Amino acid sequence: MGSVVVVGGGVAGLTCAWRLSRAGHDVEVLEREAAPGGRMRSEDHGGYRIERGAQFLTRGYHNLHAIADALGIGGSIRSLGRPRDAVLRDGRLHELDFHAAGHMLQSRLLSGRAKGRLLRLPIELLRQRKYLDPLHPERAACLDRENLADGLRRLVGDEAVEYLLAPVFSSRFATEPEELSLAFGLIVLRMLAGDFQLEAFEGGNGALTRALAETLRVRCGCRVTSVETETDGARVRYEKGGRSGSVFADAVVVALPGSLVAAVCPKLTPEERGFFEAVRYNRGTIVHLLLDRRPTTLPYYGVAFLRREGLDLYGLAVDHHKPGVVPHGAGLVNGVLNQAATERLWDASDDEVGNLVVENLTRTPVGRLAPVDCVVHRWDPMLPQFGVGYLPRLARFSQRMNRSPRSAFAGDYLVGSTTEAALTSGMRAATEIADQLRT
Repeated sequence: MGSVVVVGGGVAGLTCAWRLSRAGHDVEVLEREAAPGGRMRSEDHGGYRIERGAQFLTRGYHNLHAIADALGIGGSIRSLGRPRDAVLRDGRLHELDFHAAGHMLQSRLLSGRAKGRLLRLPIELLRQRKYLDPLHPERAACLDRENLADGLRRLVGDEAVEYLLAPVFSSRFATEPEELSLAFGLIVLRMLAGDFQLEAFEGGNGALTRALAETLRVRCGCRVTSVETETDGARVRYEKGGRSGSVFADAVVVALPGSLVAAVCPKLTPEERGFFEAVRYNRGTIVHLLLDRRPTTLPYYGVAFLRREGLDLYGLAVDHHKPGVVPHGAGLVNGVLNQAATERLWDASDDEVGNLVVENLTRTPVGRLAPVDCVVHRWDPMLPQFGVGYLPRLARFSQRMNRSPRSAFAGDYLVGSTTEAALTSGMRAATEIADQLRT
């Protein structure tokens, strides 16, 4: 058994540390923020439980469920039932049930011709199914040739893309469909077609990262400045409270967003450095509106907005449908700013951002909401961008022969933009480190 430092206390790093600790290794986690959890952390605001990042789970997150059960908290995962979604088109909210083909065909969101062309999508998913593994996206590298918007237009036409697929992807991933690859989009659609029953931990999804952290030695407030590895171990330098420190261990796991790795790892191999320097994340803004009563105009869980509606939002998530997150009868809604609004208001006050969201909603059937409070989370980085050409680079990185010694990497950029993907990357990093320490 050996000593391991894990850099980063998000769900990927905590999962990795937990697995290594259970295997008997001496593990310490260094986390920059004041509390562990990263983008899977819940916050209390006067009886309202707000998700900083990860909004939901699904029944198909098998690795997450297994770890929750091992931690003894699997019983607190609750199904959200069959919450309805909606898309705003021409000032009207069109209700959708993505798991009921009949409901989709009856919707007036799309014309009959567009619905007919939309049937090409499941045929394409079936045709490419051997490449579309949500936990091994690199297997779809051979399909990674065009962006999501262009590829979907080729498959199903402009109408289905403009009025259905583009707003749904943008509201889920807080980015434009032109910034993602068709290969990544097909993987996501394959996942949606599977066991995608929405769930959440009662009282907040941060229950998972809290439970993981409680089993570990976590040092918070540590900003790691460099990670250097040799054949006999790893040196990690950090700053905490204005002072410098360092720790030496037999191995290290770097569980930071991929776009930050190259800056703290000066001894990466040339192939590794080239990969990390090409990793891109978007930055985004999530705005939480705390309401003293549930709005009757939002019976949905998710609402996506078309670009042509001219709003500053990609969409809404209606969080009060989750168990144990609001006082009785109260409401909780979060909106994701689009890229243009995020950039324009990055340095604006929280009140200004909150007022913008409220004013935007008055131009929709949601109407004017009167929040008792507004909480704004700005993320930079937010989510990895699986753009055109990324999956071939990821495949080469995964198969590289020359690797930095005594090290492994974990994070959503290695698997996908979901909690299950980030958690799975942590499990794999733990296996990789354990194998290195045995040799």
